[in-house]
Amino acid sequence: MATMMLTSTLRGATGMIPHALPGLHGGRLAYITTAAAVEPWGFAHTMLTRRQLRQLGFRVTELDVSTAAAPDVRSTLSDATAYMSVGGRNCDSFLLQELRRTGADALLAERIADGIPYIGESAGSVIMSPDIGYCSIMDRTDRAPGLRDYKGLGLTDFHVVPHLGNPTMGQAARLIVERYSTELDLRALTDRQSLLVRDGGTTMLQS
Repeated sequence: MATMMLTSTLRGATGMIPHALPGLHGGRLAYITTAAAVEPWGFAHTMLTRRQLRQLGFRVTELDVSTAAAPDVRSTLSDATAYMSVGGRNCDSFLLQELRRTGADALLAERIADGIPYIGESAGSVIMSPDIGYCSIMDRTDRAPGLRDYKGLGLTDFHVVPHLGNPTMGQAARLIVERYSTELDLRALTDRQSLLVRDGGTTMLQS
C-alpha cells in the first residue's frame, strides 16, 4: 500500500518528514530532478533540496530522467528505498512526459504501490493524480510536445493543487480551485502544508 508525502515545497515539510515517515534515516533515496532541470533557477533549487535531504539522513542519488540512459533510470529506481520528485514552476506536463517516455512512470507506480515511500514536491505531487489536465493553468504544456494525454500515475484518487497563497503561483492555484472544485476532488496546499497518504487514508499536515 502506498506511503506518500505530497507537498508544495520540501522546505515547508522538512520538519514533518521524520515524524510522518519514520525509519527512513540512512535510506537510499532516488531524487528525481527532472522538473527543476528546465527552470533557470533549477540548479540552485536542486542543490538546496539535496542538502535538505542529506540533513534528513538520506543517501541521495540524483536522477534526471530526461537525460539519463534507460538502464540507469531503471537501476536507480530499482535500488532506491525511497523516492523524492522535485517540482518546477510550470513543469507538470514535462515531468510526466519524461517519466512516461523512459518507462519510469510504470516502475515508480509499481514500486510505490508496493510500499516504497515517496515524497512529492509541486509537480512531483501533481503527477500522482489520476489526470493532470486540471493543472494546465499552472503549467507550460508547450514544454511537453510528445505528451498525448494527461493521465497521471493514478496513485491518488484526488488532485493536488500546490502553492495556494504563494506570491508567484498562488493566483493560478486559486483559479484552478475556482474552475474545478465542483468537478474534481481537489486538495489545495499552501507552501506550509502537506498531505500524508498512508494505510489507505489521507492526513493534512501543517508545519
